Formats: sequence, structure tokens, C-alpha cells
Amino acid sequence: MDRLPFAAFPAVLSRLTGASRAWAVWLLLGTALAVATPALSSASPVLEVLVWVLAQAIAAVAVVTGVRRHGLTGLWPWRLLCAASVLAWFSTTLAWGAGHIWLGLPGAMDLYRIGTLITYALSLAALVMLNLRAEGSRGAALLDAGIIAVGVATPFWTFLVGPMIDSSGHTGAHLAFAVAIPAIDLFAFGLLTRLTLDNGRARWLALLSLSYVALFAGDGAYLLDQVAGRPSGPVSEIGWLGFSVLSGVALLHPSLGTARRLRTPPVSSRARVMTFLALALLSPLGSGLGRALLDVPGAHEPFGELVTTVFTMLLAVLLVLRLNTVARVAEDHAGELATALRHQEILQRSLSYRALHDPLTGLANRTLLGQSMQRAITASAVAPGTPPPALLLLDLDRFKDVNDTFGHSVGDELLTHVTHRLSGTVATGGRTLARLGGDEFALLLPEATAEEALAVARRILAGLRAPYPLGGRELYMTTSIGVLAGLPVASPSEALRDADLALYAAKNAGKDRVTVFDPALRQAQLERTRLTAGLRQAVEGGELVLNYQPVVDLAGGEIRAVEALLRWSPPGSRPVPPEVFIPIAEETGLIVPIGRWVLEQACADARRWHEQYGISVTVNVSGRQLREEDFTEMVLSTLTRYGLPRGALVLEITESMLLATTPAETRRVVAVLEALREHGVRIAMDDFGTGYSSLSYLRTLPVDILKIDRSFTTVLTEADHRTRAFTKAILELAASLNVATVVEGVELHEQAVLLQRMGCPLAQGYLFSPPVSGLQIDSLLSLNPWRRAA
Repeated sequence: MDRLPFAAFPAVLSRLTGASRAWAVWLLLGTALAVATPALSSASPVLEVLVWVLAQAIAAVAVVTGVRRHGLTGLWPWRLLCAASVLAWFSTTLAWGAGHIWLGLPGAMDLYRIGTLITYALSLAALVMLNLRAEGSRGAALLDAGIIAVGVATPFWTFLVGPMIDSSGHTGAHLAFAVAIPAIDLFAFGLLTRLTLDNGRARWLALLSLSYVALFAGDGAYLLDQVAGRPSGPVSEIGWLGFSVLSGVALLHPSLGTARRLRTPPVSSRARVMTFLALALLSPLGSGLGRALLDVPGAHEPFGELVTTVFTMLLAVLLVLRLNTVARVAEDHAGELATALRHQEILQRSLSYRALHDPLTGLANRTLLGQSMQRAITASAVAPGTPPPALLLLDLDRFKDVNDTFGHSVGDELLTHVTHRLSGTVATGGRTLARLGGDEFALLLPEATAEEALAVARRILAGLRAPYPLGGRELYMTTSIGVLAGLPVASPSEALRDADLALYAAKNAGKDRVTVFDPALRQAQLERTRLTAGLRQAVEGGELVLNYQPVVDLAGGEIRAVEALLRWSPPGSRPVPPEVFIPIAEETGLIVPIGRWVLEQACADARRWHEQYGISVTVNVSGRQLREEDFTEMVLSTLTRYGLPRGALVLEITESMLLATTPAETRRVVAVLEALREHGVRIAMDDFGTGYSSLSYLRTLPVDILKIDRSFTTVLTEADHRTRAFTKAILELAASLNVATVVEGVELHEQAVLLQRMGCPLAQGYLFSPPVSGLQIDSLLSLNPWRRAA
């Protein structure tokens, strides 16, 4: 037959194993070679040697190639497997092939046996290290392998090896060698079986396990041949070559990529338990029955019985040790489980506490308050005659200013101080103190009368007024409190709703006070809700109209300007006063679209009045409108669209609007007003004289017109010297600042005469005209009826 040079075999196999199915190709070729070897051996010893050298060379190259391909060369178990495969090839080639067969050197066969034992030892060490690298109990790996080895060796010895040794009488070192080799095979097979059962039956592990089955078959057949006194037969050769072929296939298989993630569960799997149970019961039982029933030769000899007894005892000891390992692991896991359960309980308590308490203050949160309130409501319902629970809602006045001025850290520190004061002021006794969010607190008083609840509220109000030392400064805070007491409560949500209405009333009444809930507040809130919904519909349905009230020159009686006044007359019901729906529009944000519509309509009407009579139009604007980003552009574009000169528009603001904002917002509003004033739009301050800081704002604000509040006009008489003095002082101050003045609320001829004498240039009021429609303004301008009134 044609032969390739031996040096070419590794290169050929390397090219072959580069293919994705190299393992399958090597499996087919190797199997064919292993099956054909006995026939080739009988034909020529030289051919037998060449076949063996070729097969083990290819197997060694396959092992090395597979290990390198999957990046395992840096791990000692795989290095040992590679060294074992290469050493097996050297032993076969040099000791057996060249030394024993070709040259006939004495001692060459002993050298071959030593090399084979070293090869087996390296492979066994590699498998032990693989088991030790796997996750789990390390000692369990060796115990499992020992149980499998002893369990298989017991019937093998009982039925095959023992009887044949007894009948043949052969002994010697070579027989000891032949007995030791299968024992190593069984132990290695046990190690691989353990890994295979615990790693999802990985294919490379299954193939490697199968290779040791073939090796055990070959070594076992060799042992039987040695005991029988005959040379090794074809079974041995096929088994040995099958081991080389299958080990190479296993390490070429793509599934070897999972070899870095070997695992071993700490507790035995079901497959392993069933395997151990079968070995523990069937192996000794089968061996004993075999000796008793089948009359196996040599079975009843003292040596045979001794060996079988030793195997049985060894298997029992290994099983006890393995059970002890499982019990120890179970105890460890039980301890870990108990610790995990304790941690879980602590975590659940922590989560439950966090779910029911405020993280900053440690007080109850809204959820826990609702639970406590529901228990109080239930207890009150089942005990007639006991007072219903009382609920206090507290809100710090102007707390936002603290956050905006000093930062949220100071605000949080202030909240903790408030919490300590509240906790010290409020006795326990089943009461629940909660923080609902932000600067809002709540106090639940079970079975408290209205008088008791009011007394607690007043005590809290006084306790929170004392200064708070924070960061080297003293802060003063006041509190508004809404009280729900003395009334039956249906549910926690209704109680919170009613107490919140009382708190809202306390805020609107001026803050720093206690307000007790009254059912009229609920009706007022319902009415407010109805008006809010109706106002939204009014904006969309065109229910809003503009009326105009003239501003008259007291000297000549001419109309100098008109003020646009918004009116709302819902269809089918009475008109809603502006002082009712304007605040609602402010709070809901509807004032922005409403204000845009008012400006559009006022400019559209004022165009013809300015063209014919030169009068201007005054439009009221709110702080909410001035804070819109595009307010300046919107005003200027509206004037341009209707062809109205910018000097013909007066935007009217209130002093109270500026007082309700922060300093930063005030500066921004002033910047918007200055920008509009630079474009020719005039600014008027309405209700002048009603606020404590009017003069300071007059000094800093870009104002063109002062509108003196009607509170000065209604009491203005010839006899009221004090009111006349104040009014005249304001008029003279405005004149010195070159600011025009308009007095509002003029209703009597006597008032107009007095104002004219004091030098007031302009006036507005019912003496001249009530607010009327745009068409009526057209008629009034043509008649000019105010000359007689002036």
C-alpha cells in the first residue's frame, strides 16, 4: 500500500481539522482504521506497527489541535492531556515499535509499560484537575469516581478476573500491571461520568467518556488474555485504538468551547443519585447472587471471597463518605438559607417601614395615615357616643421662599426642626403624626371633640412661630392649619378632602391661622369646580365679552382713553362677577388664552377710536401672562396686525401682583415691562395706594400712569381733610415724577369738582359712564356728554 511520510501526518490532519466537521471525518476514518487493524496485524508485524504509529500520531495532533483551537492551552488539565497523548505516541513508536518489534531490545517492553503507566497517570491527573476546577464540593468528585469504579469492578472481578486467575494460577508483575490498568480506566470513567451528568451531557464529555469505555474494554480484554496465558487479541487492539480515535474526536468537537465553564452542583442530581443507587444495590447484590446461584469457579475460595468482601466494604465506605459530604453541603445550605431568610425578613421589614414612613422625617406617610384613619373611623362607628376622629392639616407659609433663597438642604433641615416641635407638642395616645409631602403635615386625633382639636391646633400654631436656628441664622415661619372635627367621617379620602378645604380657606384668609371645616366650604368648592368647568367652556364657546369704561379729562370733559373690562354671561344663568372668575382663571392658567383674546379684541375695537378721536385703550394683564416667554412678541405682533400705534396701548398691572412673586420673578417682570415701554407701550399701575410698598415700587418700576384706588374716592368729601390730604399728596408726587394720574371710582359730581380743584387730570367712574359695549362707546364719543359733568 502507498504510505505518506510520517512527518506529513500532522500537516494533513491540521488541514483536515480546520474544517467545521473535522471531528466527524476523523471519527469515520479512525473507526475504519481501528476495525481494520487486527487484519493488518495478522498480515505483517511491520504493517501493524505503522498503523499504530499513524493512528496515535493523528490522535495526538487532534488532541493538541482541539485544545489550541478552543484557547485551553493556558490551563494545566489540558496541558496534561496533550502531554499524555504525545507521550503515548512516543511510547508506542520508540519503546514498542522500534525497540521491541523492530530491534528486539531486551527491556523495551518494560519501558513501554512504564511509559503507558505514566500516560495513564497524566490523563487521570488531568481528569482529577478538571473535576476540582468545577464548581461544587471538590472531595465529592473523587468519591463519585471511586463509587463508580468500585461498583463496576466488583462484578468484573467476581465473574471474570477472579475465576480466571483462580483456574490459571498465573501471577507476576505483568499480571499486576494488567490488573492495575483497568482499575485506572474505571476511576477515570467515574470522573468523566460525574462531569457528564452535571454539565448537560456535553457532547465532548460524552465522547471522552466513551473513549474510556473503549479503553476499559481493551485493557479488560488484555487482562483476560494475560490471565488465560495467551497474547492480546483483536478486542484489545480495537479498544485501544478506539480510545485514541474517540479522545481525538472529543477534543476536536465544537462543544469543547464550554470546557471553561464546567460546573458541579453541590447537591446530587437525580441522574447521579439513580446511578449511585444502582451501583450500591446491584453491584454487591449481583456479585453475591452470582457466587451463590451460578457457582462461579473460585467464588468460594477464601481469596475470592476476601476480594469481593473488600470491594463491598470499600463501596459502603465510599457511599457513607459521599452521603456525609451531601449532608455537610445540605447543612451549609440550610445555614445559608436560614441567613437568607433572616436577611429577607429584615429587608421586608425595612421595605414595609419605608413604604409607610417619610424618608426625611421618619413620620408616617399618606398611606399609613389613611390606614390609621380607617381604623379610627371603624372604631368610632362600632362605639356609639364616642366622638368621630379629628384631622388637622398643616402647611408652612411661604416655605418655597426658604428653598429658593437658601437651598433645599436648608429647607430639609427646617422640616426636621418642624417635625421635632410637632412631636414634642403633640402627645401620643394613639395619635398619628404624618408628613404628606413637601411642607404639608397631618395629625390624626382619634375620638377628639371639636374643642380638643381646636386647642391642639392653636398649641401647634404657637409652637411653630418661634425662630428656627439654621446655619448661623434665625428663620421665622408661620403655619396655616385646617381642622376637621366634630363631624361624622365616611372615609379617609373624604376626611382629607374636607380638611384640605379648611386649610385652603386658612391660606386665603391671610395665613398664620386656624380654620375649622364648615360644610359651606364644600359647597363653595363645588361651586368653584362648576365655575372652572364653565369657564373652560366659555373660552371655547365665545361666552366672554368686552365692555369699556371711559377715562375722562376733568378739565375739558373729553374722553382720553377707555379701559377694557372682561365680562362673562353664561347662557341661561346670571352673569359671573369678574372678582369671582378672574382668580379662577389665574389659578387654572386659563388667564393666558383669555388674556390673548382680550388683547386681540381690544386692539381690534380701539383702532377706529384712535384713528377718529386719538384715544388709547387700557388692557389689564396678570402676572401669569407676564411670565410667558413670548408675551412681549405677542403684544407687539398684535399691535402690528391691527395697525394700532404702540403708544395707543396701555398695559395695566397691579401692585399686589408683584408682591405675590419672588424677587427673581419680580426682576423678570420688570425686564418685560421695560422692554415693552422701550417699544412705546405705556404701563399703568392699578389700585395704587392699597399696598404697603407702593412708593418703593413707584421708584423702581417703569410706570407711566398711576391709577388711584377707589378706596380714596368713595370717602372723598369736602369735610374729610385726611383723605383729601393723602389724595393731593399722591397727585403732587406723580406730577413731580412726570407720571400721569387717573382717579378711579368717581360717582358723584362733588368728587369730580374736588379732584379738579386738587389738579387731578383724569378720572374714571360711573359719574361719566358704566362699562358699556364697543358700539355704545362709538355713540358716546360722538355725543361727548361729559363736558357738562366736568
